[in-house]
Amino acid sequence: MIMRINNKSQVSDVQREFNGLFPFLKLELFKHKHGYQGASPRQEKLPSFLYLGDLARQLPEQINIPESMTVQELEKLFEDQLGLHLQVFRKSGNLWLETTMTDGWTLKQQNDHGMEISLAPSASMNPATIKRDES
Repeated sequence: MIMRINNKSQVSDVQREFNGLFPFLKLELFKHKHGYQGASPRQEKLPSFLYLGDLARQLPEQINIPESMTVQELEKLFEDQLGLHLQVFRKSGNLWLETTMTDGWTLKQQNDHGMEISLAPSASMNPATIKRDES
């Protein structure tokens, strides 16, 4: 999967394109790198209106992001090639959770898990699991 970027690409463009590839994942860019399996401080999140040309040291025309790439590899790719620090979030119902403990999972695994969690009917709403009073 190819993501196209240039100096006029905004953070929001990268986020939208990534989310188009992986609908149950999203990217956030941060001022500083987070530690291994660590969370990124919310106050260091970069605004979505910033241009990559103002943030990155050098921009390739495109970035190849295969679904077999791990979150950790994606973070390293953005850091090495662009000098940008990112964090991947996975959809969990109505929430977006940082993938800090599962950075070794592939993007496909993350996206599939987000889909399962977000689209699975609640057990309490499933008629087959409702206990009926038979007395």
